[in-house]
Amino acid sequence: MKAIIIDASRAALAASRRLLASADPLVEVTEYDAEQLGPPPPGFNWALYDLLLIAQRPGDGRSAFDWLERLFQEATFPVAYVLTADKEKRYAALARVRGARGLLAPQELTVPRLRRIIRALDGRQPDDAARASLTLDAAILQGIAALGPLPARDGAGYRFQRLIGQGAFSRVYLAEQAGTRELTVLKLVDLDQDAHPEVLVAFIREASLLAATSSPHVARYFAHGCTRQYAWLAMEFLGGGDLKQRIEAGLDTAQAVSFMRQLLQALQAVHRQGIVHCDLKPGNLLIRRADELVLVDFGLSRQLQATHDEPVWLHAHGTAGYCSPEQLRGETLDCRTDLYSAGVVFFEMLTGRKPYIALTPKKALALHLHAPLPQLPNRLAAFQPVLERLLAKLPAERFDSATATLDALSAIAGAAKSGA
Repeated sequence: MKAIIIDASRAALAASRRLLASADPLVEVTEYDAEQLGPPPPGFNWALYDLLLIAQRPGDGRSAFDWLERLFQEATFPVAYVLTADKEKRYAALARVRGARGLLAPQELTVPRLRRIIRALDGRQPDDAARASLTLDAAILQGIAALGPLPARDGAGYRFQRLIGQGAFSRVYLAEQAGTRELTVLKLVDLDQDAHPEVLVAFIREASLLAATSSPHVARYFAHGCTRQYAWLAMEFLGGGDLKQRIEAGLDTAQAVSFMRQLLQALQAVHRQGIVHCDLKPGNLLIRRADELVLVDFGLSRQLQATHDEPVWLHAHGTAGYCSPEQLRGETLDCRTDLYSAGVVFFEMLTGRKPYIALTPKKALALHLHAPLPQLPNRLAAFQPVLERLLAKLPAERFDSATATLDALSAIAGAAKSGA
C-alpha cells in the first residue's frame, strides 16, 4: 500500500504523514513538496501509488481541482481525496467531476477515517467477530461510572483556557484550577452513542494507572471522573517541551545518560503497577523544570497479564520506528517491550538519529525485525553493550527489568569515574 501527499506546506505534509503512519505503519508514504517541485510533470508514474491526498491549494496559485483536471487524464491514477478547510457542496461536486473520491476537512482527517480508507483500498476489513466482542456493553459503562462523579477541587472546579491537542476521539485542554489558579491539562473523551469501546477501555486504564502511580518521572495525577457528556482526566501541565525537541537541538552525552536514567525510573514505577506503556517515544517524554523527564500518554498501555484472548485489532502497535519486534509480530508483551523502545530512544539521544533509517516505514519495520544494531562511534563505545542488550531481537536476550538496566548504566558511570 503506497500513498502520496501533495502540499505546499512542509508542516502539513509532515502532519498528514504522521496520521497515515498511525493509521497503518505499513503504508509507504511519499511527501511531494509542491512549493519546490511544482505540479507533477506529464508521465509522472502514478501507477506506483494507491492513494493521493492533495491540498486544495497545492501551489502555483491554482486549486487542486485545476491540477486534478489534468492529472486524472493519466491512464493509471490513484484514489484521490482533496484536503480542504471549506467543505461546500459545490467543492464536493467539483472534486468528483475532476476524478477525486471526495473531500476531507481537517476534523475528518483522523486516524480512524484514514484507516477505513486504507482498508477499503487494500480489501482489509475489521474483524467483525472481534468488533462485536467490544460493543459498548454494561461492563465498560460500569468502568466509566466507577471513575466517580465530577469533583471540584477547592470547591471551584476548572476553567478552560484553550485547546492544546485533539485526537480522533479525545480533546486535550489547558485549564486553570479555579481555586488555586494552577495550570492543568484536561483530557476529555466523549461519551456519546458513537463512542468507540476500545477508546473508553484505554481511557479507564490510563486514569487508573495515573491515579495509582507515584513517581517524579510520571505525569502527576490530579483527578478524574465523568459527566453525562464525557469522561475526563486532570493531570499536571508540563511546559518545558518534549524530548524530541531536545534531541533535535542536540544533547551531550551526560544529558543523554541523565534522561535515560530518568526514563528507566519512570518505567520502574509503571511496571511496578503491572503495566506496559507500549508507546515509548521522544514525543511522549515531556520536560518539567530543572530538566526532569516525565512520561505521559498511557493510551496504548496494557496490563502485563494481557494475552491473545484480546481481539487482535486492539493490541497496542505503538509508533513506527520505536516498536519492539514482538509488537510488530503481534505477540504477547511484557516489560521488555518497553525496554526495547527505551533503547531506541537512548540511541537517538546519544547520536541524534534513530538506529534504523529507511526510505519507507515498511523497510524500517523490517530492519527492527531483522537487522543488526548499528555500532556507536568510538567516543560512545562504552554504551554499546547496554544498547545491544536493550535492542536484542528476542525479549529473552534483553535486560529483564528497568532496574537491571539502571544498574548497568551505573556500572558504566562508575568505570568512567575510576578511569578518570
